[in-house]
This record gives sequence, C-alpha cells and structure tokens, in this order.
Amino acid sequence: MSTTGTGTVQRAIGLFVPPRSTLRRPSDRLEVGARWVLLLVGLFVVPVALAVASQVTADLAPQVAAQRAERHQVVGEVVADPRQAPPRADVAVSEERAPVRWTAADGTPREAVVRVPPDTRPGDTRVLWVDAADRPTGAPLSPSFPATQGALTAAVILLGDLLVSVGLLAGLRWVLDRARLRAWDAAWRRFTGPDHPSRR
Repeated sequence: MSTTGTGTVQRAIGLFVPPRSTLRRPSDRLEVGARWVLLLVGLFVVPVALAVASQVTADLAPQVAAQRAERHQVVGEVVADPRQAPPRADVAVSEERAPVRWTAADGTPREAVVRVPPDTRPGDTRVLWVDAADRPTGAPLSPSFPATQGALTAAVILLGDLLVSVGLLAGLRWVLDRARLRAWDAAWRRFTGPDHPSRR
C-alpha cells in the first residue's frame, strides 16, 4: 500500500480511535462519541434499506407480470389525417392524434384516436399496445423495473442517512468549535489579564 493510502487509512481510523493524549478535551470525546453513534446508526440502516428495497421489488413484481401477461401489440391502420390535440398542462409540446383502426383478438374491428408522428398519413400503419380488452394502453413495464426501483429505494435511504449524519456532525462540530473558542478566550484572559485581546 502506498504512503498516501496508508495515511488516509490512519486518518480514517483516527476519526473513531484517536491516539491517547493528555490534551484531549471533553468536547473531543463528545465528537468521537457522536461519530460512533452515527456509524452504528448507519450500520443499522443498511439492513433496513435492503429490507425496504426487497419489499418494493416484491410489491412491484406482480404488477409488472400482470401488465406483460395482458398487454400485447397490434398493427393498426391510420384512417384519417392527424389533427393537433388540444393543449394540455402536463404536455410540453403539441401532440398530433389520428384515428387508428385494427382487428381485435376476437375478430371485431376496433378504432381509437392515438398519438401519431406529425407526418402520418391515412393508410400508414401504426403499432399499438392494447390491454386484455383491446383498449390502447402504454407499453408494459420492463421485467427489470421492480429490481431497479428496489435498488433506487435502497440508495435513497442510504444516501439520506449519510447526508443526515454528515449534517449532524457538521452542526455538532460548529457548536463545539464555538464552545472551544469561548473556553480559549476565557483561558487567555486568565493568563494575560482582561485588557489583552485573544490571539486565536
């Protein structure tokens, strides 16, 4: 291991197991204790995050399986020129829609107005996703969707714990530093007298 790597490891260990010194203050011990508490909390959060992620994956898996079982693709024919749909608050760009006709699984003709590219013309074919009732719907979720959502959930929980821990340590350090500076000022005045400014 390089000297730089060894120094980094030693500093990391020193954050939790500082060397013995008669100069250590109670505030230093409090800061180290806080690091240990937050480390233990973080270790406890890891299995919790994994359990939540596993539950999210398990809850989404049946939904994805059901979508993939009931949804299928059909090839329809555009039967009229597309028209611009009325503007919607949740759509940033204008949409072109046109009536599309296809044959359902039972042999009956079906027709619906769906989104199409602006250059679509009557007679063009359009591949649609339809549900078990042959109604246009979105594409089914990917088989990897449950696992991806589970992993994201775990990552968010762990990252949240890390950010909270860092924020708490930073706040504690700020409070302790203020207290240390006040103690230093008081000690300096006892040594030099009240008329000498602190040299911190």
